[in-house]
Amino acid sequence: MDEALKQRVITGAILIIAVLLGVTLLPNTFFSIIALIAFVSLGGWEWARLVGCDDDKSRGIFVTILLLVSIIPILWHDSRWVFIAVGVIAWGVALVLLATYEQGMSLYKNNKWILRIAAFLVLIPAWSALVTLHQQRPALVLYLIFLVAIADSGAYFSGKAMGKNKLAPELSPGKTREGMLGGLVGAVIWSVLGAWYLGISDWFYFIFLSLAVAILSVAGDLFESLIKREAGKKDSGNILPGHGGILDRVDGLIATLPLFTLGIFWGGVLT
Repeated sequence: MDEALKQRVITGAILIIAVLLGVTLLPNTFFSIIALIAFVSLGGWEWARLVGCDDDKSRGIFVTILLLVSIIPILWHDSRWVFIAVGVIAWGVALVLLATYEQGMSLYKNNKWILRIAAFLVLIPAWSALVTLHQQRPALVLYLIFLVAIADSGAYFSGKAMGKNKLAPELSPGKTREGMLGGLVGAVIWSVLGAWYLGISDWFYFIFLSLAVAILSVAGDLFESLIKREAGKKDSGNILPGHGGILDRVDGLIATLPLFTLGIFWGGVLT
């Protein structure tokens, strides 16, 4: 095993253990603080780096404003649903932006505020949804994490084996339609197991929601690719040896959290 792969495996193992212990053992208050640090503080710092905040001072200001806005759902608990709904809408808009993206287009270079504002519409709703989901049932958080991971892994291996037709060549030449189909097959299998284990009352709705989430996780990956491409960066950061930055690891999760959380509560499928 070469050194780079060894480092990646070790970091991955530590992350898995930390996530499992954090989700299952931490009380919701402490979990929300850790999640705030990871998603809004560290994720916000990396986002600032990618959208033109070139020095520590400007990145610090960017993160501070993110944290100040994050106080709103803390002080006014019910406002979290507003943020979560905004997150769902924001990712609907992101799908349009991804579908119309072309390399060399001047939209983002001439309007840098677009990707800067996007941080507020993505990171804070994802954090709000994560805390809400954990408060309801930590097992739901683990289900979603593994759903995104399985969809991603299924897409990777299916794409390697059968991939021919590019999914989004302007953003990620390695992704294929065949790979995405393989990821969705994995998501269906996982959703059936999840519906059984979680005691879901409406299996059809839960599987459909999980499929929508799996598709949206790809959008999260592609949107981060868009931001990195515009910034001319390969990774969002280097805080995770062998894996890049925080955003590189949670891009699919931050995209899916608002939709999954809203779908679970709106659908009333928990028994």
